[in-house]
Amino acid sequence: MERTPFNLRVAWLVLLQFLSLPLLGYALGDLTGMPGLWNLLTPVWVFVAFPLIDTWVGLDTRNPPPGSDAALSDTPAYRLLPLAALPAHALMLLWAAPTAVALAAQSQLAAVGLCLSVGIVGGAIGITYAHELIHKPTALERNAGGVLLALVAYGGFKVEHVYGHHVDVATPRDTSTARLGQSAYAFLLRSLLLNPLRAWQLSGARMQTRGMPAWHWRNEMYLWHGLTLLVAAAMTAWLGWAGLGFFALQALVAIVLLELVNYIEHYGLLRRQRPDGSYERVTPRHSWNDSHHLSNLALLNLQRHSDHHAFAARRYQVLRHHDEAPQLPTGYASLVLLALLPPLWRRFMDPRVAAWKAAEAS
Repeated sequence: MERTPFNLRVAWLVLLQFLSLPLLGYALGDLTGMPGLWNLLTPVWVFVAFPLIDTWVGLDTRNPPPGSDAALSDTPAYRLLPLAALPAHALMLLWAAPTAVALAAQSQLAAVGLCLSVGIVGGAIGITYAHELIHKPTALERNAGGVLLALVAYGGFKVEHVYGHHVDVATPRDTSTARLGQSAYAFLLRSLLLNPLRAWQLSGARMQTRGMPAWHWRNEMYLWHGLTLLVAAAMTAWLGWAGLGFFALQALVAIVLLELVNYIEHYGLLRRQRPDGSYERVTPRHSWNDSHHLSNLALLNLQRHSDHHAFAARRYQVLRHHDEAPQLPTGYASLVLLALLPPLWRRFMDPRVAAWKAAEAS
């Protein structure tokens, strides 16, 4: 196997660690008799403890050896990691749903904490791994990504992200590019309302390019939303309205976390518009980059977002660090918390955007 800075063995351990957090919090709550406290283990670990460890471990700006992309991309072991997230996430939901419903009889705070924990893992791991899969050429990978997204009720992301966001990124047309000065809350409202609608528009347009009506039954949006409705109906039949509430809450948390990460990834960055109305080509300069080692192992190098947008077909194990890209000072997890405090966020990020603009103008 070709060598790459992406340590696959450690990545498996990090994945298992994240997936086990809701179960560990529940077990510690049951053991100590304090379920309301311990079921908050996941958010505390993800947004406080893990970022501190990530900062301590530091950056890894190494890139794959020249000429190694093909061999690394074809290595089955790397392909298995994102695919494994689908059965793992499904098993977590099958355990967590009845557990949360039963827990609600003892402590509603504990039940909400468990839902929150599952949603955080769904956003940080489920959607991130789905994001990797939906960009790939094989039907197995793309469909596995679609199923993962359906489990958090956001199947339209499969369409909007690939055919909308990646085309219009860093332009006013993109509903997933945050404007300079826009708060995370305004961005969330805009993206949660417009991105699902845009997914339907894009999917319909794709059907028409194939010579079929926009609402043809082969429109893949029916598949992903139908799967979400099927899972929701199964949860309701199995566990009653409480089961549906669990499914809805964990999905909402995962979706909000995804969109907060979208907010971070392109905040304030815009491509130049040409005289003919088109925009300059996407380069690594149009996405915020971060190469903190541990968090990139957890997120399949998602934080090397500059390279991902410039070369969207690249697999996670061969994504590169670019010195010329605008650099975030820390990983996504701690910035999610900062984004929820708009005055602090603007004080922290707006000068960085100004520096990027000055560099672009020079």
